Amino acid sequence: MTDWTTDRDPADDWELEEQWDEDGHWEDYRAPSRTGRKVLLVLLVLIGLLAGGAWIAWGQVQDRIDPPGPPGEAVEIEIPNGSTTKAIGAILVDNDVITSSTLWDYWTRLRGVGPFQAGFYDFATNMSFDEAVDVLDAGPRPPEVQRVTIPEGLTLAEILPRLADSVDRWTLEGFQAAADSGEIRSNYAPEATTLEGLLFPDTYEVGADVDERAFLQRLVAEMDARLAALDIEGRAAALGRTPYELVVLASLIEEESRVPEERPKVSRVMHNRLEQGIPLGIDATSRYEAEISGRSREQLDFDSDSPYNTRRVAGIPPTPIAASGQASIEAALNPADGPWIYYVLQDEQGNHFFTDSFSEFNRAKAECARKGLGCG
Repeated sequence: MTDWTTDRDPADDWELEEQWDEDGHWEDYRAPSRTGRKVLLVLLVLIGLLAGGAWIAWGQVQDRIDPPGPPGEAVEIEIPNGSTTKAIGAILVDNDVITSSTLWDYWTRLRGVGPFQAGFYDFATNMSFDEAVDVLDAGPRPPEVQRVTIPEGLTLAEILPRLADSVDRWTLEGFQAAADSGEIRSNYAPEATTLEGLLFPDTYEVGADVDERAFLQRLVAEMDARLAALDIEGRAAALGRTPYELVVLASLIEEESRVPEERPKVSRVMHNRLEQGIPLGIDATSRYEAEISGRSREQLDFDSDSPYNTRRVAGIPPTPIAASGQASIEAALNPADGPWIYYVLQDEQGNHFFTDSFSEFNRAKAECARKGLGCG
């Protein structure tokens, strides 16, 4: 048997050729034979295939990093607390934002991006890695807020259920416990009083992390801020009252006045009566007494010795009877000038007739009854 390994002369793969050298002489060299040329051709083809394959593979990698076409549909994604950059990549893949968590891991390591904040983000499907990182770098969107409105004139017993119904995670039991805890205090109220009339009525934005206690504290703090801005301590001293007494009077004005322009005049009637020792004679305080006693607000007891029976008992009731708005608070602190000690409803729009004459009061009261306006 012929030993091809030992008998074949490597020179056989080369052919002798002649050519002119640089000095004009003939010289010979070995050129590749046909077999050698075939080997070189195969090598070149292999190198080309490898280069082409690498180019195709790199193109596929680039398409995963930066996919063709624009981003697709919007996707809301929550990044949980403690998520690593690698874990975020898996979340993005699960939501079709990017296509490869493995490639994301290598790419983010090489770029040195991350870590990122937890929270809710707005992505889109078919995003590039750079686009996804831009969203993450911008940080989570602000927590969603809900708007909660507290109208003027509501009692604490009316406000708390309304609040509990306005936000899913809130409960009436949570609000009641917070209100009864004694830990939420106003700067202007006696220690042993309730939160009645101390929750400022307004529209508030509520974040996702606000619980019942924190929200009640916010309402009281808002009331305190409003009172401080109006110089309630200075105004109370000038009127010979305490700040809390003016808050109580504001709640009475809130219940008695539907026309904003009349509130300072209603306030003056109350101040005049207090100065002269005349009972305030406000039916709204008796309605409040009925409510806190467990009766219907229409079951009024004008023979009661309750301090809320202002037809019989002189002076300011012990607590507010409702949540007062800004206009009623300002009216309590700044009563109009006038001698009036009576007011009587004149029309269905809520306008009143003011007088300091008892006979004029009686005539206006009879006219009010004739019109069926509820003047008893």
